[in-house]
Amino acid sequence: MFGMDEKQQPIKILVFEGPDKVGKSTLIGEINRRTNYEYLCVDRFTGSAWVYDRLSRRRTRQAELTATEKELASLKTTRVFNILLKCDKDILHRRILDSEKQTTSRISMLEQTIALYEEYATHVSLLPVIEIDTTERSIDNTVDEILRKVSKLCTV
Repeated sequence: MFGMDEKQQPIKILVFEGPDKVGKSTLIGEINRRTNYEYLCVDRFTGSAWVYDRLSRRRTRQAELTATEKELASLKTTRVFNILLKCDKDILHRRILDSEKQTTSRISMLEQTIALYEEYATHVSLLPVIEIDTTERSIDNTVDEILRKVSKLCTV
């Protein structure tokens, strides 16, 4: 009844991670439009919690975040993918300045933020990570690459 039958596809969750202004919201909107909400797209999750815990130095939720990722990775009815978006630091710097929101603190922590996301993706995440560079790509090309890589991982 509530379990998955043989024909039912697992729920696919795409978690978009990365620094401010890297394109998370834009890409989520375009993936939802192009796939008619085939995926549950999330803007920030365990990766961002891990990064911003370190940036703020206020708390560490490592045990809770690891437990959450272990639980998600073990689910038979759900596939979760971390989409780590990257972009050239100078371009992110310009986008932050153009946004006019909390620019001083965001710019001063930009290099550290980028480094922490990379550390999370390569050494911490227990979920599959798909790294995408948004620096010189159109939205359409970026969405195509994300969907192609997710599809490839879903067949493995």
